[in-house]
Amino acid sequence: MSFSPDQVLLAIIAYLSVLFLVGYFGDRGAIPARVIEHPATYVLSLGVIGGGMASNGVFTLAALYGHHYLLYYLGIALMFLLAVLLLRPILRLCRVHQLASLADLLAFRFRSPWVGAAVTLAMCATLLPLLALQIRTVADSIHHLAGGLDLLPGGGRRDGLALLFCVIITVFTILFGTRNATSPNRNPGLVAAIAFESLVKLGALMLLMAVALGPVFGGFGGLGQWLLANPGVLGGEESALPAGAARLLLLLFFAGAVCMPHIFHMAFAENSDSRHLRAASWGLPLYLLLLALPVLPILWGAVAAGSTLPASFAGLGLGAALGAPWVSGVAFVAGLSAASAVIVVATLALANMCLNYLVLPNRLLRATGDHGLYRQLKWFRRSLITALILGGYAFFTFLGTGQSLPELGFLAFSGTLQFLPAVIATPYWPRANRGGLLAGLALGLAIWFLALVLPVLSNNTLGITASHSDDWTLRCMLALLANTAAFIIGSLLTRRSREEEVAAEICSMDSGSRPHRRTLPVNAAADFVPALARALGEDTARAELDRALRELRFEETENRPYALRHLRSRIEANLSGMLGPALALEIVDRCLPYSKSYPGEAGDFALLEQRLEKVTGRFTGLAADLDYLRRHYRQTLEALPVGLCSLGVDGEVLLWNRRLAELTGIAAAEAVGARWTTLAEPWHAVFAEALAAEPGTLLKRELAGGAPAAPRWITLHCSAPTADADRLLLVEDITDYQLLQDEVLHNERLASIGRLAAGVAHEIGNPITGIACLAQNLAASCDPAEVRETADDILTQTGRVSRIVESLVNFSHLGSGAGDTRLEPCNLADCVDEAISLLSLDRDARPVAFVNDCRRDTLVLADCQRLLQVFINLLGNARDASGDGAAVTVGDTATGGSAVEIHVDDCGQGIAPELLPRVFEPFFTTKEPGRGTGLGLPLVYSILEDMGGSVRIESPGPTASARGTRVTLALRAAHYDAAFAGLVDTAGSRVTG
Repeated sequence: MSFSPDQVLLAIIAYLSVLFLVGYFGDRGAIPARVIEHPATYVLSLGVIGGGMASNGVFTLAALYGHHYLLYYLGIALMFLLAVLLLRPILRLCRVHQLASLADLLAFRFRSPWVGAAVTLAMCATLLPLLALQIRTVADSIHHLAGGLDLLPGGGRRDGLALLFCVIITVFTILFGTRNATSPNRNPGLVAAIAFESLVKLGALMLLMAVALGPVFGGFGGLGQWLLANPGVLGGEESALPAGAARLLLLLFFAGAVCMPHIFHMAFAENSDSRHLRAASWGLPLYLLLLALPVLPILWGAVAAGSTLPASFAGLGLGAALGAPWVSGVAFVAGLSAASAVIVVATLALANMCLNYLVLPNRLLRATGDHGLYRQLKWFRRSLITALILGGYAFFTFLGTGQSLPELGFLAFSGTLQFLPAVIATPYWPRANRGGLLAGLALGLAIWFLALVLPVLSNNTLGITASHSDDWTLRCMLALLANTAAFIIGSLLTRRSREEEVAAEICSMDSGSRPHRRTLPVNAAADFVPALARALGEDTARAELDRALRELRFEETENRPYALRHLRSRIEANLSGMLGPALALEIVDRCLPYSKSYPGEAGDFALLEQRLEKVTGRFTGLAADLDYLRRHYRQTLEALPVGLCSLGVDGEVLLWNRRLAELTGIAAAEAVGARWTTLAEPWHAVFAEALAAEPGTLLKRELAGGAPAAPRWITLHCSAPTADADRLLLVEDITDYQLLQDEVLHNERLASIGRLAAGVAHEIGNPITGIACLAQNLAASCDPAEVRETADDILTQTGRVSRIVESLVNFSHLGSGAGDTRLEPCNLADCVDEAISLLSLDRDARPVAFVNDCRRDTLVLADCQRLLQVFINLLGNARDASGDGAAVTVGDTATGGSAVEIHVDDCGQGIAPELLPRVFEPFFTTKEPGRGTGLGLPLVYSILEDMGGSVRIESPGPTASARGTRVTLALRAAHYDAAFAGLVDTAGSRVTG
């Protein structure tokens, strides 16, 4: 019984419709994600590698070579068993840089659209025999299934059937692969459909094996008896394949597992999880083993049943010999599913390659609104799919019937073998360049065409029988060796471009991409749209920006330089998947060029840190030790009790530790990658002042907390700027220290008040006694003139008492922490006079002569009350260090009009040189125990720093006897000319009073 062609064609349409529905439901989410994204689905989708060769051609190999047919499966399985050596590095590159084809990979590695175009053209040429193989598998199957009759009106029997099949498969391929224009290389529905096809193919072959073992042989025992009775079917010396030919076949199928475009597409472009490749490294060899298992039983069953069909159609022959049409139908479905899967995926992959490297570089697209670019891409892709399938059909019709299915397969595999040297060089040979690659491909493919393709086009066979295998083996090896030699020699004799060096570093197994910090011409993510619109159109640019923002989880207001660089890379990767890496790189470089690379090729440490964190735990040996040290130092910096910030030469924040995040309230995720100039106040102003200060300057600043928060005090220390080094900024919260210092200062004043109490009582006692006497006289006087004179005397004495009490009260309140430092013009001589007056109240102190040589018109910018405390401490120390009756002198010197220096000189013994560096340390004193707290000079230093001044000590001072100590204060000069508009010092800086 035979089927009519109409029935067969309807069966083809029905099967492809089922396959399309599986893909449609997969894209629409009707199939659960856990099924589509399961490793088993990925492994089954790789079953596309078993096309017409696995369903039909391998039976001819078994008939010719005996058990050597297993080389087909072993070569493919070997590539996946060794996935860690080649497949995993390629997968890493494809996932990071959105590379979807071998042309993308090589164009990215060798940084040339010419490489992509050459690989695309060569791949189309080498894949024509493979497409012809699939078309012939289905056409001949229909022919045999329909009884071998010429039932189609007009034209040849096989050609007409093949054309109808090509039309049908073209429609379904277009429906399969061109629905998603924005991401043509991510089709979960296609993955599901090809996985389904692999199950159908495996199930059909298993069912055919069951038929052969059951109805034909009656079980394994019957098969064994038949083999004993027919020893020739097991193969002998005449079918033994020479060792050279066997190794070549193994190499052909090994290379095909990575160089064939349909396998590359499913293995890398449609990979949703890099971990799935681990499952494929053992899952695909297992699947191939199951595919190989039924081959010999089906072949032997067809022979035993008396089939007269060629060995490639053993399944159809088995059904015909048994008179079981359903068996023939199962065999036909196995071949149809295998061939259609290869045609669909191969033409999709080739169409994308042709679009990216042959069509788009010619500027045939036009950026229009309303997503017009996406529609143009879709129609170009559809046209290319149609052209490729028709090209395969043309090659099929031109060849005729002189070649077997394995010969067509060998022709395609030997052509794609020419790409293997370039694929291996991509991760393993950084010295390779585009000149060597193009020279090698040109020479190897030329020999392949002349030595293998031309004989086939002349209706000669390759001579693949075991007795003639040396001929085509030598020709194939000659092409590969010439290719490899030209590739190596050409690369060694020519120089690499800078772009190739960078790409080689990225592709190298020992080195990842090391991105550099560079400046973009945009300030926010929203600015990407007008920049990209020049090449893509506004609607497409907006869509691509939204997609990149969504994938990175960024906001459109994002303005951090690090985030903008990351966003640019993501857009380039997405465009690479849609337009190819060469055109995507050209568009992004033209629309969003980097404007500057900083000295020393500064690395983008934020991105490097993220990458290292992702792979932590995978390092071994020295790399693991280095990663451990990196993590240790990172944790050390994070655990520092002071805030630490690292700034690049471009002002970008590279490090923002945990303590600084607590001090500022700005999280590290917000600060790292941004420029410090974008920091909120008061930190912008604080950082600006610290970065502008002299190297080594320790700044102390008060930050207003705002009610109900109390003010905080911080210190900032910045490293010196250099041309090519980052700057470090240390920020420490000294609020507790400052509060303690203020409290100690206040307590010190209260203690001073206690020591001055006796002097105050004596000073107040004299005017009070005078007031009492004057009052008595006033009571007895009646003369108005005398009364007025007495009253004036009383007022004079009362004023004297008020001044003493006021000075004492002001002194006791100073430093209580009740107010801020207020800078205003202060008369220096008056302040020194008041300090001398207060010190004179202490009757128990050593008698010395205080000499005020300060000019009466000298004004300094200071807080008068705090400056009074400074002079009290310094004059008190000078008095304690001098002998009885000695002179303590205070004088001033102008330094060019912008500053005033005040000198306090004593006539004491001086300070030992080894003790001078410690005099400003808290609680350090040279006085006898019980006579000093060691807080005087530290408080002087603190007060002068708050007022923008400085203090230094020289001992022995410049006195006649070369003894004593000089303390020199430096303060800014001031005047009164802007009392109501803000006080201005002579240096020109505005200070709020």
